[in-house]
Amino acid sequence: MPDSADRDERIRQALQLLIDEVRERIDRHPLGHLVAGRGERIDLRLSLPTALRDGQIAKAGQDAAESLHAAVQALLHHSAVFQPGRVLCLRCQTAACEHAAPTDSRQVFAGWGRTGLPRFVDFGQWLLARRDPRVDLLYRDTPQLLTVVVPEAELAGDLIPVFGQREDSYRIHAQVAAGWYQAPDPSGVAGWRRPLAVSLQVISTRARRHHRRFGVNVVGIGPGGEPLEHLFDKLGEVSWGDAVRWAQGVLLGIEGQLESAPRTPPEVVDKRIEGLVQAVARRLEKGWRGKERRTRHGQQRHSEGDRPTRMALADFARATPEDFLFDTRRETLVVVGDRGRAHVFSLAGKLVTSVRYNPAVIEKRRQNGLWRPAAAEEVRTVRERLEAAGPA
Repeated sequence: MPDSADRDERIRQALQLLIDEVRERIDRHPLGHLVAGRGERIDLRLSLPTALRDGQIAKAGQDAAESLHAAVQALLHHSAVFQPGRVLCLRCQTAACEHAAPTDSRQVFAGWGRTGLPRFVDFGQWLLARRDPRVDLLYRDTPQLLTVVVPEAELAGDLIPVFGQREDSYRIHAQVAAGWYQAPDPSGVAGWRRPLAVSLQVISTRARRHHRRFGVNVVGIGPGGEPLEHLFDKLGEVSWGDAVRWAQGVLLGIEGQLESAPRTPPEVVDKRIEGLVQAVARRLEKGWRGKERRTRHGQQRHSEGDRPTRMALADFARATPEDFLFDTRRETLVVVGDRGRAHVFSLAGKLVTSVRYNPAVIEKRRQNGLWRPAAAEEVRTVRERLEAAGPA
């Protein structure tokens, strides 16, 4: 009679055979390259007979083969619709055809035509057609980022039913159209930027006997027809990346809910996704405003010659004894310059920071003793360290 170790080994061998079969089916499938090497799991359901009556093994084997086929198809079909920068063309039943991607960096996905062809339109013209009162903000010297949430009914409302019916129950639940981002000009000229719009789509698919799988797809194209995945390398930091990662995490939670409670009413899921896309739109605009404030602040400091490597040393050189203060809490030397500038140096001669203060704030810190008049020895120490460091 086989011992426990032998039984475990037989199960391990059976599992290894199933895994090998899954890999072979993926390798043979024309869409297999989309998931090869990603190590994704599949949901496989097996029903095993406990008695070896005639025909039962054959029937169980056939059922297992069908379940394996359905599981592999579910994985591949779900992955096939998530091609960066592209949307699924329902007429061609692929995201790889010529209809599946925008032709200009300013375009967003505006839904399918009656026969399943994707429609892409200029984001600015699209807002004009929708009579969006914010459209003028796109055409300022510094365009403001605008977002629009588009529900599934608007994206798929024109479809003839036959083109909207797929075995994988493919859906775009909602979309956030956003623009303009600023992308590097394809000519490579430093400082030149071109407007870029993207469509962030919440998509799901469902194979037979499986719960829905959700994901966020980013549809768009860079200036000059550059694919988004190539543009990412030039941008360094993808402006919508944080919002997309956050949304994907929420969707994984929805998947888990459906797996544990498969009878969850569809309207409950739709409500959660509605809240999700609204939150994504807010995050995109809030993130852009924060980045824009930081950019404007940097430009202002540059135009005023307020760079630490230049103005801090210049203010130090022309400061009078009354302009040197000592921070008693941090033990640093504070040099007060024109227009509220204040430069903070460590006693080792390192510039800690340069900031602007209201004159009233400076006076209050003098009065409460946080900043006292600096001693001549303290000033001389920092000056000597700065001179020793040289112009750099």
